Amino acid sequence: MPLLMKEQTGRLPSETALDVPGGEARAFNVHQGQLLSIIDLAGQQPATLFAFVTSNHKEFLSPHHTRVFSNSFLLNLGMRLVTNRRRPIMVLGKDTVGTHDLLWPALDAPYLSSQGVPDTDGCIENARNALTEFGVSLPKLPDPVNLFLNVELDSTGALIPKPLKSQAGDEVLFRVLIDCICVVSAAHKDPSGWPKALPTTLQIRTLNQVPL
Repeated sequence: MPLLMKEQTGRLPSETALDVPGGEARAFNVHQGQLLSIIDLAGQQPATLFAFVTSNHKEFLSPHHTRVFSNSFLLNLGMRLVTNRRRPIMVLGKDTVGTHDLLWPALDAPYLSSQGVPDTDGCIENARNALTEFGVSLPKLPDPVNLFLNVELDSTGALIPKPLKSQAGDEVLFRVLIDCICVVSAAHKDPSGWPKALPTTLQIRTLNQVPL
């Protein structure tokens, strides 16, 4: 994992670990040089990832700019994820699944209700609530990166939901390149594309060195 092995500059803060219960979101700080680990504890649970630059919340992780920057709509090992100002914010250094999505929009409560899941906050509402603790308030949240979500693009340009492949314990590990506030939502799967199921817990870790 050479992309994760870069030397640290300066002293990094303490490592952290937290769980994101199914159907909820958590916000947390990650510092330049740290590693961000996201683990699917039960399997087949998407992780909806947002990230905002700490010094300027109007700069954020952008799947749109990442697709153009990388000339790919697939998230691949070694890929640099960039902000809406085209600055690399993190790089994918470990991936035990290999299927993630840069196209599907985040779900909100009205949409879930229209799909037969009433009285349920989506990852939009959950992310907004989590961000208020960090003083982040934006009129519109950007689209997220959907980890562990399996979507294909067919020859006509249609998005085709595919069975999820992540198993219990599968992990993605990013090297973070800019101080940022991240939000991870243990999202409900879109009922229009995947079978209805209660979301399950994700585990988040911020690390200062590559785990053995």
